[in-house]
Amino acid sequence: MDMEDLFGDNKLGELEEKIDALLKTYTGIREEKTGLAGKVASLEAENRELKELVAKTESEKEMVMQKVKGILEKIQRMEA
Repeated sequence: MDMEDLFGDNKLGELEEKIDALLKTYTGIREEKTGLAGKVASLEAENRELKELVAKTESEKEMVMQKVKGILEKIQRMEA
């Protein structure tokens, strides 16, 4: 293809339109990626908070279980 064919068939204009469409698509994808990265960061922070809450709850549950066991042992010693 020589330069005359390129300009004669308006191939350059078509190429420019395709490049513009690709750039628009790329910009949209980049913006979506940025938004998703923000959502992921937010979800990761929430996940950390929930893990901390679960760990705290497990710790409190263990403490309650130890106290209940202590009370039950006292009752058993009193009955013996």
